[in-house]
Amino acid sequence: MGSSRNWPSSLAADLAPRAAVCVGFSGGMDSVVLLDALAREGGRPVRAVHVHHGLSPNADRWAAFCEGFCATRGIALRVERVKVPRDSGAGLEAAAREMRYAIYAARKEPFVALAHHLDDQAETVLLQLLRGTGLKGVAGMPALRPLPGSRVSIWRPLLAMPRRLLLARARSLGLEWVEDESNAAIVQDRNFLRHEVAPLLDARFPGWREALARFARHAAEADRLLGARPVPFSVKKGSDPIERSNTVRQFLAAHGLAMPSAARLAEMVRQLYEARADARVRIEHDGVTLARHRGEVVVHRLPTGPGEWRIAWRGEKSVDLGDGRGEVHFRRARGAGIDAALAREGDWCFMPRAGGETMRVAARGRTRTLKNLLQEHAIPAWRREHLPLLFRGKDLVWAPGVGIATEYACKARAEGFSPCLRVAGEAMLC
Repeated sequence: MGSSRNWPSSLAADLAPRAAVCVGFSGGMDSVVLLDALAREGGRPVRAVHVHHGLSPNADRWAAFCEGFCATRGIALRVERVKVPRDSGAGLEAAAREMRYAIYAARKEPFVALAHHLDDQAETVLLQLLRGTGLKGVAGMPALRPLPGSRVSIWRPLLAMPRRLLLARARSLGLEWVEDESNAAIVQDRNFLRHEVAPLLDARFPGWREALARFARHAAEADRLLGARPVPFSVKKGSDPIERSNTVRQFLAAHGLAMPSAARLAEMVRQLYEARADARVRIEHDGVTLARHRGEVVVHRLPTGPGEWRIAWRGEKSVDLGDGRGEVHFRRARGAGIDAALAREGDWCFMPRAGGETMRVAARGRTRTLKNLLQEHAIPAWRREHLPLLFRGKDLVWAPGVGIATEYACKARAEGFSPCLRVAGEAMLC
C-alpha cells in the first residue's frame, strides 16, 4: 500500500510528549485524514473542534457527519456555531477565517492542528506573489506559529505532503468525508488557481508545488535573517519610502500578524508616517489596533470580555486579568510599593475605569482626577480606555503608569508590594 510506505511513523514527533492536540475538523478529506492519523498514533490526548459557519445549506449535515465520525472513534468533539458578519469589509471568507481562529485561540489545548498540505502551501505562495506582498507574505504558512494574545499554537503537520498522498491514504483506509460545494466555485481566487491554472502548470512544470514550497522556505529564512524591528518602533519623518514599508512589514511580522496587500500596506504607512503629529492614528488590522502615540507605534489588543468586570487580589505574586487585559506582577520590596500591612486587610480587587475616580499620588500633593493624572503621565488614549485599576473597597489604590495613592504607599524600610502591568506587545506600566 503506497500511502502506508510514504506515511511518517509519527506526525507529532516534534511536539512535547503527551501534549494535547485539538484538530480543526471540517469533515473534509484533509481534516479527516489528519484526525484519523493522530488518533491512531495515540500517546497524547486528541480532541476536535468543528466550526459551524452556517453559510452553506449543507452546514448541518457536515456537523452531523463530524459528530458521527468522532463518536465512533471515541474522540471528544465540540461544535461551535458562529454567525459570520457579511458587512465586515474584509469579505465573507476572511470574516469566517477570523471567527475560526478566535475559537482556536480560546482552546485549552496548547496545539490546534490544521490539515493544510503541500498543495495549499503552493497555492498560498502563488497567490501572495500575484498580490505583490513582501518576504513575509511569500514565506507562506509556517508549520508552527503561536496565535497572538493566546497560549495556543497553530500546528500544520501535513504541510510537506501533497494532496495525492492524503487522498491515497483516505481511500486505502476506507475513510469517508464530506465535500464542500463552494470548493468548485472558481469565482474565488484560490479555486481558480486550483481548477484552471494548476492543471496547466502540472502539464508543463510537474514539480511546481515543491518548487514554490522550497521558495517559501528560502523566503522565510531571508525574513528571519533581516530580523524583527524593535517593538515598538519610532516613526522617522525623513525615512525612505522603501525603508518605511519594510519597517512596518517587520513590525507586523514581529507580532505574528498577517501581511496586508500592497495597497493596504501603502495606506498603513501613509497614516503612520504622514499624519499630523497631534493626530490620533489608530489602524485596525488582523484583529488588533496599530496605534501611534508621540511618534511611537505599538500594537494594542483590545480586551475581548465584557465592559464590567472584577478580579480579586488576595496577595498573589501575579494576577492574570484575562481577556487581553494583561497580567499584574507584584514584586516584594523594602520602602517601596503598596504597604504590605494594608495589603493583608480589606477587600482588594482589579476593576476598569468607571469615570470620576480621584487619587493623591504625591505626599504633599492634592487629590487629582484620574483623567488628569493619566494625561499628565502621557498614558496613550487607547490605553486609558481599558486600563485595569486596583481598588481596596471604594479606594483607588494603584493606577498603572501613574502610581500608588499616598495613603497606601509603603513607608521607609517597611515591607511593600510593587505592582507592574504587562500586556503582550506593549510597554510595561508600573
